[in-house]
Amino acid sequence: TGANNPWGIGATTALAFALTVSLTMPASAAKFKDVSEQHSLQVEIEYLANEGIINGYSDGTFKPNAPIAKKHIAAMLVKVLELPTTNVQNPGYADVPTTHQYYKEIAAVYTAGIFGKATHFKPESSISRAFMAKILSTSFNLKSIAQNAVTYRDVAKTYEFYTPIQLVTMNNVAQGYRDVEGQLPDFKPNTLLTRAHFSAFLARAMSLKSGNYKPDTNYSYYYKTVDDENYMMTYDYSDVNANGVTDYWNLYNADTGELASKDLYIMESGSWVQGVQSSDVATFSPYPFTVGTKHNSLNDEEGIAQRTRVLNTNEEVRVGGVNYSEVVVIEEAWPVHNDRGQFVKIDTSTLYVAKDYGVIGVKDTRGYWTTWLSKRVAR
Repeated sequence: TGANNPWGIGATTALAFALTVSLTMPASAAKFKDVSEQHSLQVEIEYLANEGIINGYSDGTFKPNAPIAKKHIAAMLVKVLELPTTNVQNPGYADVPTTHQYYKEIAAVYTAGIFGKATHFKPESSISRAFMAKILSTSFNLKSIAQNAVTYRDVAKTYEFYTPIQLVTMNNVAQGYRDVEGQLPDFKPNTLLTRAHFSAFLARAMSLKSGNYKPDTNYSYYYKTVDDENYMMTYDYSDVNANGVTDYWNLYNADTGELASKDLYIMESGSWVQGVQSSDVATFSPYPFTVGTKHNSLNDEEGIAQRTRVLNTNEEVRVGGVNYSEVVVIEEAWPVHNDRGQFVKIDTSTLYVAKDYGVIGVKDTRGYWTTWLSKRVAR
């Protein structure tokens, strides 16, 4: 963290973000004993559990690596989309009689147009990544974001599921795999999904948030810190290019008038950035926002070197006497070492980001506010 940076946020380099291709709750609140905080999809799985979409098994496990059954997918979609299970059409699947345990859920999803006409439904079978793209892009009416399009080596434009795959990619619901830096990624459309993977894709689609998460340039923003310092952030200028807009802000010590730092907000090329100009002190997230781990630099000895996770995109937060909704919660984690260079612990810093306000507050590892927005004033 820079000496003149009152945000208290961790430093994430632009290089680290470039390598990334893809509920606020403490780590101790893990719901499933086989999904630890180190699990790459823990945020999404816990998100669904908190929303009441998944429950796991009676022994406290989730079985993340087990195949996901289509009947369970139907049940999850009924909950998420709040589909009616009465007065539904009989899909006529030979293997789903009206006496089937999941008949109402399967019929409800069929009636909603998510699953189509076929001789068999195969309720016990899993689904491919390509079919996942089809049902989620349909279920959530995903919109095209041209600048977020990706060319996959294994998905031709003539492929049946080309458009749905692009839609889930553009909206940060699913990403591809890149074996060698610089080569085109693969989507692996025929790979069957596990319970963990479908849960992750569903949680991201559910939590998708767009809109302007930068501060309104017509206002000046006043922040307080836990050390009783006061800062004022005021708009300087914008840089507009084909990919988006970068807004530059000056951050002053409101008590002394001294310039503390030059900050910026960026929303372009599928990313959201807030940080200190001409430095590596910044927070990066893919945009539109979806929950999940967005960057994770692993270290065998320490377990984690740097991690960025979006924990929630719909938080209700009260800061400085003001209630905010649809707040995006971004957690950064990094290792702490002692004077001898020995790893001691993992520290975290959590940013709360609101539409038309940008960062409205920051919490430390213990969950205490270290910086918060006290007011904004029209310029």
